Amino acid sequence: MTNKKLTILHTEASKGWGGQEIRIFQESLKFAERGHKVLIACQEGSKISEKAKEAGFSVYIVRMEYPIAPLGVGRFFKIVKDEKVDIIHTHSSKDSWLAGIAGRISGTPVVRSRHLTTPVGQNCLTVFVYRHLCDIIITSGMHIRNTLITRNKLNPEKIVSIPAGVDTEKFNLNISGDKIRTELQLENSYPVVGTVAILRHWKGHRFLLDAVQRVAAVLPQVKFIIAGDGPQWNNLHEQIRSLGIERHVIMTGFRNDVPEIMSALDIFILPSVASEATSQVIPQALAVGKPVIATDAGGLSEIIEDGVTGLLIPPKDSGAIADAIIRMAKNKEEAEGMASRGRKKILEGYTFKKMIEDTEKVYYQVLKKRSGAN
Repeated sequence: MTNKKLTILHTEASKGWGGQEIRIFQESLKFAERGHKVLIACQEGSKISEKAKEAGFSVYIVRMEYPIAPLGVGRFFKIVKDEKVDIIHTHSSKDSWLAGIAGRISGTPVVRSRHLTTPVGQNCLTVFVYRHLCDIIITSGMHIRNTLITRNKLNPEKIVSIPAGVDTEKFNLNISGDKIRTELQLENSYPVVGTVAILRHWKGHRFLLDAVQRVAAVLPQVKFIIAGDGPQWNNLHEQIRSLGIERHVIMTGFRNDVPEIMSALDIFILPSVASEATSQVIPQALAVGKPVIATDAGGLSEIIEDGVTGLLIPPKDSGAIADAIIRMAKNKEEAEGMASRGRKKILEGYTFKKMIEDTEKVYYQVLKKRSGAN
């Protein structure tokens, strides 16, 4: 069974481009490299459809918005039959409903990923999807797995945690941030504190900006780098202006050179207030050797053990953010020790290679169970 190359159908209703969609895309690339056939079913106008087409994947457009959504079941069923799909892997609520039903009708195994820490609804319809429209659930962290078991009373044997992994070929100690430091004129700045994230309200950028003046009062050469784009762009620009902190903050917009951005930093921070699973950017920052400050939101504490692999602070607390930055900047040896231990943890359990191998193992186990093989 494990020698068989699979035809895998990934389904995604989201039209955005965040950690969830990036993980689907990156997994698809790696599974294709391993000889599997990967198909992507998504909505028209979605970012993942654009990226998948550029990468050469077969992309199927499925309308998943009501009142058209029920027709999607037939569309998914046809894709599964025409392409002889071995595994359907769903990722969001709408596609899990539609593709899950198609999977049950066609007899095709369904894997359901749960990426977010936001609690799953306890209504009977939502629970039905998780109990009856998938064979196994992959969570992106133990925090999510435990919540599904304790809050939603799901079978522990049906849930496996596979956290997002970091591609150590792209994120490692050999990456240079010199070009970025020159581009952004950071040569005389210390510390350079940065974050990489879509600009959404739950990422907590506003609390980071509220901490800038307090940090600058102690460390006048500090620079804050905010890399990313998103719906909060204008609000954050206005906050920077109203606080009068323009000289200390650089908003770069979307960047393709994330490894180099991270390498240019002295400290990486993720000030999220909610909805974080096992972060992708924290393993990336640790992989390039940067000390990390993170809020105790969602599953971030699975990677950051306070004082050991980084500093863990309360969400929505600008004072705690400022104190943590000042502590790291003034205690370089302590910060370097946390960064080193954090990097070791990532290399042992959060690599891209491990994520792909563990996911592939789940696929084969589901197929084996379905076939009744011993």
